[in-house]
Amino acid sequence: MKRHLIFMLLLAAVCLNGITLEESLELARQRNSTLLMAREEINRAEQSNLELKGGFFPKLTLAGAYSLQRTYLPSSAMSDPIDLTQLLNPYTASDNDYMLAASVSGIANSLLPSSPMDEGSLAASLKLEQVIFAGGRLHNGYKATQRYRDISRLNLKVKEQDVALQTIQMFYGYLLTTRLVQVQEEALATLRRHVAQVELFNQEGFVAEFDVLRARLEEAKLEPQLMKAKNDRDLALAAFRKQIGDEQETTVPEDEFALPERIDLSLEQALAQGLANRGELEMAGLATELKELMWKAEKGIYMPTLGLQASASLFTAADEFAIEADDFGTNYSVGIGISIPLFDGMSNRAKVKAAHHDYLLSRIQQRDAAALIRLEITQNYNNLRHAEENYRVQQENMRLAEQGLELARVRYENQVGIQLEVFDAQTTLSAIKLQYYQAIYEVISATRMLQKSLGTTL
Repeated sequence: MKRHLIFMLLLAAVCLNGITLEESLELARQRNSTLLMAREEINRAEQSNLELKGGFFPKLTLAGAYSLQRTYLPSSAMSDPIDLTQLLNPYTASDNDYMLAASVSGIANSLLPSSPMDEGSLAASLKLEQVIFAGGRLHNGYKATQRYRDISRLNLKVKEQDVALQTIQMFYGYLLTTRLVQVQEEALATLRRHVAQVELFNQEGFVAEFDVLRARLEEAKLEPQLMKAKNDRDLALAAFRKQIGDEQETTVPEDEFALPERIDLSLEQALAQGLANRGELEMAGLATELKELMWKAEKGIYMPTLGLQASASLFTAADEFAIEADDFGTNYSVGIGISIPLFDGMSNRAKVKAAHHDYLLSRIQQRDAAALIRLEITQNYNNLRHAEENYRVQQENMRLAEQGLELARVRYENQVGIQLEVFDAQTTLSAIKLQYYQAIYEVISATRMLQKSLGTTL
């Protein structure tokens, strides 16, 4: 209920267009298709576990049937009633002869088919089946589904981290593109002011017409760059909206484009923390256990299967539709069945060996996962330190570029410098600003990537 309330509040906030990083992450967790599929995978694993668990309990089956049947025989199958009394000589036959002939006639007529024939039947049975021994296949299979369920839960956490990192990168990626658009707009506005100043100088005769044309050409060169920056911004916004599932396309990221808190850890500390917290390592261990259980379950195919069966039946059959109380009969049975595999063309042996190789492969993958995580942490740690150093360099470069542009303007306004110096200084400052904002984004992205590789919840 609390999660739904938070979700509704976030939707209300989204209607105002602006959205923070925390709201973006919550929406991505609620709407992202990758996470929705991972949650369904957990539900399926839960049901698989319950299905295997049901194998430990007896199975009861109740069956019943009630039927009425009427049969009309063809004329060719019918015969006239038999009357042996007509074959007796009335002068010589005694009363006993007539009595005996009537009795035999009745017996013979009862054996002749009659039409129509009515028949009513009622049957009910209760059957119990219980597995007593299955060579460990049932037990190992149940434990395997438990491991699969645990893997599915860990997989959801890992995917949540992946989606969170992607959302953060797209969020700040859009903020980066907005800063780049601002840089291009500021550069174009500055250049237009410079063009106006050059045109004024030309009217007063201080500069030639060629200088005016050069200034206008530099202005025209910046306009396509501004258009490209705006297009990149629109693409980044569309990608962000898709990431958080914004089908109405109303959200716009709003937050400070500033450096995050610095991660003050040594490489050794980072490696120790990552190896202790990463869910991928736990998943790899559970996957190895799962393969081992599947191997043991396959080995149980050589063992006999023992089962208990018991049933109780109530039935009746009547030569008419009406069923009387004395028409019922009962049947009871109980027994133990055993099945022992003797020869199957070596197919079971191949299955067991294949399961064993899967288990060995999983152990190798588990060891390899730890090595890959160490490498990932090392790379992300070094990338962050490089990004931080690059930011410090770009910060100093921008300070120098701003001073250079101001100096070039003063020199040109005092007719000491030339127009080309102003263009070069403006171009340099714009390029340095782009690199400066890119450096901030790289620090943010590298910090988040290192946090993810350390197992920190994003």
